[in-house]
Amino acid sequence: MVAAFSLSAPAEAAVRSTVQSSAQSTTQSTTQSAAQSAARGNALIGNPLYKTGEFDFPDCKELSRSPDDLDSYRVYLDHLLDCLNVSWTEEFRQARLPFSPPKVRYITRGVKTGCGTYPANYAAGMYCLLDKTMWIMVSKYQLADPNEFNLFTVIAHEYGHYAQDRAGVFTAANRQLRKASKRQVYAMTRRIELQAECFSGAFIGSVWSSLGRDQVDFDKQLDWIMGDKLHGTTKNIRYWLKRGWLANGPHACNTFSAPASRVT
Repeated sequence: MVAAFSLSAPAEAAVRSTVQSSAQSTTQSTTQSAAQSAARGNALIGNPLYKTGEFDFPDCKELSRSPDDLDSYRVYLDHLLDCLNVSWTEEFRQARLPFSPPKVRYITRGVKTGCGTYPANYAAGMYCLLDKTMWIMVSKYQLADPNEFNLFTVIAHEYGHYAQDRAGVFTAANRQLRKASKRQVYAMTRRIELQAECFSGAFIGSVWSSLGRDQVDFDKQLDWIMGDKLHGTTKNIRYWLKRGWLANGPHACNTFSAPASRVT
């Protein structure tokens, strides 16, 4: 399972345009305050979200799903998104940043998006900066296993990318990468991806006691992680997911101030 932010596929060809086009695609009403923070160079290392506390709404009981019943999966995912909307809205309120819920599309087959055809081979979920939409693939495997936990974590990760967009992270990254080398672009992309992973872990940790799941479910999620040059090493992805999970809030997710060894 891999989740990503993207403008087009494949990711390797798109990584520079993914970050650099974000400033053009961000709406003025969405990020006026965040853009001002980015202009001061604060949206990466000093984002207001780092000063907020734990997520304040610990109740997000998972709804039941029926095998191969897409409607029950939609209800399940809609409920999860309601939880994410409430939790992140409060964090942005505390950070004094504007916020509104994202657009979300559930799909079971390939579709055309503002970032090209999705799904790409590398992603189970995608946040597209150009159409401001979270694209979530509900696979045959997931439909066959109503107890799987992948969808939950993918949604939380992609929502993390949306939160980054609203908080000015992509705009600030764009400013830093105007004359960047390919290596620098990959390094920035890993910091972005690892932060979204930490955001995902923070939300999951904040509602964990309400999910009715065993520790083995989270451990299994850690076991399935596989790193790459865009998302970071397996070790570092696990580190940031666990760091967020233990902290229960975005304040622990400043990957842009982390040493290089933690974002390789």
